[in-house]
Amino acid sequence: MKKNTVLVAICNQKGGVGKSTMTIMLAGYYHYLKGLNVAVIDCDYPQYSLVRMKERDMHTVGHSEYFKEQIKSQYERIQKKAYTIVGSKAENAHDAAEKLMKNGSYDLVIVDLPGTVNSSGVISTIINMDYVITPIIPDRIVMQSSLSFSIAVWEYAKASKEAPLKEFLFFWNRKDARASTEIFDTYNAIMQKLEFTVLDTIIPETNRYSKELSLATRNFFRCTLFPPPAKLLKGSGLAELAEELLTKFKK
Repeated sequence: MKKNTVLVAICNQKGGVGKSTMTIMLAGYYHYLKGLNVAVIDCDYPQYSLVRMKERDMHTVGHSEYFKEQIKSQYERIQKKAYTIVGSKAENAHDAAEKLMKNGSYDLVIVDLPGTVNSSGVISTIINMDYVITPIIPDRIVMQSSLSFSIAVWEYAKASKEAPLKEFLFFWNRKDARASTEIFDTYNAIMQKLEFTVLDTIIPETNRYSKELSLATRNFFRCTLFPPPAKLLKGSGLAELAEELLTKFKK
């Protein structure tokens, strides 16, 4: 990837589609496994769930000799500290990104936007990103809301000739292998007509994405301090999604 920082917003008008989880998973994959310098902006104001998650992870490591050794080994191997997570109101996220880039060297800044983003300030933030990643699930209400919002923002971005936003990138998340393909086929066709990009990678329904770092077990997947373990990465769809996105970001 070029050293010019790529700004990416992960957003959807509906909550519960996996925005924050995918922010953490992608950040960890890129920062710890691909060698990119990554920062995350958490716009879940005022809870700042990702900031709190990093605090929990650090507390867990601080109270576990096993995880302390893992952190030490990881640093010796990749010579990198944990990626930065800062909190910001959604409408100020672009300014927060500018401040990060002024004070550090980043390949990728990922902005995790909240579910309610339909305001002029937030829309301005979105169109000043390079890309918007939108996780979608096979639910008609979610899809109608997602598409309505995306169409409005994309039209606004095209009307703003100076806006850097290049592309909306949708991907199917939490797909049940037993579910009917009707809704997927229907909305894939709709998004194709709208000239939105639907990524090839589909993230399957799996409980591994909810496994956080814990003192009770060494078995985790979602974490701010470590990459996803190889044994759980296989079959999760994460590596395929991250690599497909990376191809887009290089353009």
